[in-house]
Amino acid sequence: MTAVLALTALAGCSDDEEKAGNEAAAPPAAAPVVSDDVAETAPPGIERPGGIDAQAPSAGALNPFTITAGGFGPYQVDEPQAELVDAGSVSGLKDAAGCTAATGSVMFGKPDVYFAQGKLAVFVTKSENARTGTGVGVGSTLADAQAKYPSGKLLSGAGGAQAWQVVDGTNALIFSTSADKVTAVAGGLAASVEKNFTSGTGC
Repeated sequence: MTAVLALTALAGCSDDEEKAGNEAAAPPAAAPVVSDDVAETAPPGIERPGGIDAQAPSAGALNPFTITAGGFGPYQVDEPQAELVDAGSVSGLKDAAGCTAATGSVMFGKPDVYFAQGKLAVFVTKSENARTGTGVGVGSTLADAQAKYPSGKLLSGAGGAQAWQVVDGTNALIFSTSADKVTAVAGGLAASVEKNFTSGTGC
């Protein structure tokens, strides 16, 4: 009887040791891996691993046709004339009442561009694609420009032309009108933009 119990105990130990050996030999379960590429290439606005949500730029920031008092597309106040010429953004340079006039690229509706002392001072666009951040542009009504920019003032130009002028620091926007419709939008250095409208040329 003692011999039978001893054999049974040995058999039990052998089974336990075999199970332990099998468990030790089994490879550990692979942990999920998040690729670094996924974190870096996830589209803007999509949550990345770690819960970081990157905001996409606003539509206005991406629109090159948005007009501000300080510029329009590549035609920004104080932009060097030489750089715009080298980039092919202006052509047909000529003297114009104390400054240099040029024509902008077809892509931006061929705006009139004026330089003073080698830097951009005024731009004038008649493109219907060009709009301010509030949506005012060629084709808008004078009343709309006045409503969106109530701090502006009415200007009178040559031949009875009228415009709504909005000053923004050292720069300004001028909405030229005809029959109460905006026909052109000018921007740039405040004094230069006003002179350009009232005299019809120059800066």
